[in-house]
Amino acid sequence: MCGIFLELSCEKCSIVNDIDVLRRLKNRGPDHLQRKDFISEIGHHIVFVASVLWMQGPQMTLQPLENECGILLYNGDIFDESWDSRTSDTQIIMEKLSYDCDSQIDKVINVLKSLKGPFSLIYYCKVTNKLYFTRDRFGRNSLLIHKNSNSLVLSSVLGTQYENYEVPVSHISVLDLNTHKILLYTWKATDIVQQCNLSDWLKTLQLKQSLSDEDFTVEANIPWDIDGLEDTVSFIESVAKKTKCNVTIMKTLSQHPEIQTTINKIIYLLNKSIQKRLKRQPNLCRNCLKITEINCSHSAVGVLFSGGLDCTILALLADKYVPKNQSIDLLNVAFNKENPTYDVPDRITGRKSLEELRRLCPLRKWTFKEINVPKEELEEFQINVIADLIYPRQTILDESLGSALWFAARGQDHHSVSNCRVLFSGTGADELFGGYTRHRAVFKRLGWAGLCKELQLDWERIPYRNLARDNRVICDHGRQPRMPYLDEEFAEFVIHLKPWLKCFPSKHLGHGLGDKLMLRLVAYNIGLMEVSTFPKRALQFGSRVANKNEKGCDKSFFFRNQIKNKIVS
Repeated sequence: MCGIFLELSCEKCSIVNDIDVLRRLKNRGPDHLQRKDFISEIGHHIVFVASVLWMQGPQMTLQPLENECGILLYNGDIFDESWDSRTSDTQIIMEKLSYDCDSQIDKVINVLKSLKGPFSLIYYCKVTNKLYFTRDRFGRNSLLIHKNSNSLVLSSVLGTQYENYEVPVSHISVLDLNTHKILLYTWKATDIVQQCNLSDWLKTLQLKQSLSDEDFTVEANIPWDIDGLEDTVSFIESVAKKTKCNVTIMKTLSQHPEIQTTINKIIYLLNKSIQKRLKRQPNLCRNCLKITEINCSHSAVGVLFSGGLDCTILALLADKYVPKNQSIDLLNVAFNKENPTYDVPDRITGRKSLEELRRLCPLRKWTFKEINVPKEELEEFQINVIADLIYPRQTILDESLGSALWFAARGQDHHSVSNCRVLFSGTGADELFGGYTRHRAVFKRLGWAGLCKELQLDWERIPYRNLARDNRVICDHGRQPRMPYLDEEFAEFVIHLKPWLKCFPSKHLGHGLGDKLMLRLVAYNIGLMEVSTFPKRALQFGSRVANKNEKGCDKSFFFRNQIKNKIVS
């Protein structure tokens, strides 16, 4: 993962010299840091800074990348099978943007729309004096925007000292530096282009960022007859009523033709997603990368590992594609904030899942890292580091999840620090397969039509919730998060499944079965018998970083204090 930064000013740029901002950028891309100063024909001072975490291509591509057409800052991973995997994705993007040095906006926009994978990107076109910036349509990578009286800043990470907003994923933004007008292009094939003043657009961002989940609405698109239901629903209900044995239920459901077809397709697409994400990386741990060792036998790949359903499936499937001589790190985090020991639910579940992985893959060396975080260390880093990374997010939930992910991604147990450079995450599985408690509550009140709408709503708002925050937190350790469930092809297939082929939260299929039913059937069919029925547990509670008595939507202690201090001063 790279860190990208741009500062634009009519005078002298200043934020680029902030050592805290530069340190955070360097954390994201520890392999190289470089700065480029540029003055446009009309006198704008533009500073480009990029830090690089080398992932794609036979050798590192240094950034900022410049040619006669423009300057590119790129942070991401393109997983397009039509692209040459032997060439850096950064170089391919620059070539596409610079083809014939064409100054037409539509051609640049079409290149950006064609990109598949998580990314954030800034491209300055010298020919037209236009600045293009965007995040991928799922919002998997971070890009923040800050404006003060002197300059405009775009950066992967900034901190609490600069009021900033997350660049929205709904549009590709084009800032005309001649007029200070901004053009907004949707991701759809036929664009309805919006134009507005930069200041008005920033006010809109401030308003949207304050929206809660309840403020999001979506028009449900239900392309099938829910009232009539169908054979599959009746079959699942009859099986669930006949027996309380989870193994029998799993086995019987897997024999239904439509369900079996769906299971097989999901396994195929998930394997494909994981393989793509393991193919495009150097297969070297941090230490071997430094000494250019070709045959690395250490952990180049890790998994953020609670021991739950989503991450254990990823770990098992990754075993097929990681070199057999390499170990795989399983990063399991626990806090003793409210309890005297580190035997928290996720630690217990993690050990059980580890045993199942060892049974299924006895030749693989699984390194289970027990990451124990005492209360004092947690509070210190929440104040000094994590608050800056989660910002502009400010709630107790943001702080709790951000803390759990930051310490897990640090990978430091009482023996050593993980040297893996790629980290798999199960992000997206709950939204796609109906893993939240509210899905059961909605189904109880509103039936399949209500659940269908809730699942669509979950997917529509995922870019606005936590992906950019998680990206800032995980990447602070110079590791590349990769999220197979959020692969475009995989997500597209699951989104269009009928709701009862995702989850079945009826009273006959309780917690640990009806929620994410299809993913549980996938786990059962690839051999994860125990894991397939583990109940869903939120990370903040499973790791014991959060207190269940606190309201997740309230501002965290750090940000409440910050507001008080501003009022006093």
